[in-house]
Amino acid sequence: MDFQAMIDATNQKNSFMRHIGITLTTMERDHAVAEAPLSRINRNLYGAVHGGMFLAMADCAAGGAARSNGMRYVTVNNSFSFFRNTKRDRLIAEGRVKSRGKTICVVAVEVLDDTGKLLCEGTFTMFCVGRQDEIPAE
Repeated sequence: MDFQAMIDATNQKNSFMRHIGITLTTMERDHAVAEAPLSRINRNLYGAVHGGMFLAMADCAAGGAARSNGMRYVTVNNSFSFFRNTKRDRLIAEGRVKSRGKTICVVAVEVLDDTGKLLCEGTFTMFCVGRQDEIPAE
């Protein structure tokens, strides 16, 4: 499987990720990493990283880990816990597949700052919707 081609396709074609600055940086079998720089646009009214940014990062890493088998997945459920915020300039989300069936894939995700401090974590249930070569053209 050409993981670099999958990373490149994700980073080029995923409009939502591009819009909020998330980049898929690593993909290998059952594992993916997404990263994003933090700036004023990722922060809430109080200057803290917005909770939605943490969750979006985790969802992107979960999707990358699930898709590492060459299939397409959508999120059907997640459970997410916030532990602390950060004043750092970068987020890193790492997803690892915990269980994979024919249609359901469960991925554990940790979101860290650039010093490796754990900020939040969650479990994502992903549903398989087909092969990646069936992705519709833009």
